[in-house]
Amino acid sequence: GIEMKDYFHNLSESILDTFNAADKVSITLPMPPLNLDIDTAVPIGLITNELLTNAIKYAFPSNHPGEIKISLTETESSNGLVFQLSDNGIGRQNNNSPQGTGFGTELVNLLVKQLEGTLATNSNNGTTIIIHFKNKKPH
Repeated sequence: GIEMKDYFHNLSESILDTFNAADKVSITLPMPPLNLDIDTAVPIGLITNELLTNAIKYAFPSNHPGEIKISLTETESSNGLVFQLSDNGIGRQNNNSPQGTGFGTELVNLLVKQLEGTLATNSNNGTTIIIHFKNKKPH
């Protein structure tokens, strides 16, 4: 299995370095350690990579500092998992369509479908994306 908190930490550090944003954006991981099987961890990792990249690219224009929170927690019942990525940036303006090609949004939607999950977006006080799905192979 893959320990997700550590994975998110390493992934976020790598993406911050790629965008030279470590001095501008802080990332927190308010979650307990959580081990997932590779078949669940890989799609979540790809989703996180895409959402985190978008947040760093678009949520904090003009070098405004910001914070991004990433968490993955187990629900109380039914082997559920809740993934959440939120930023305190500018939010999606007037619910515009995504910037760029839209491929990233399509990719995230396909991966959520692969996980048999549901995705919700909240654009109050930044942007929050919440994905609910089942943990197919609970430990």
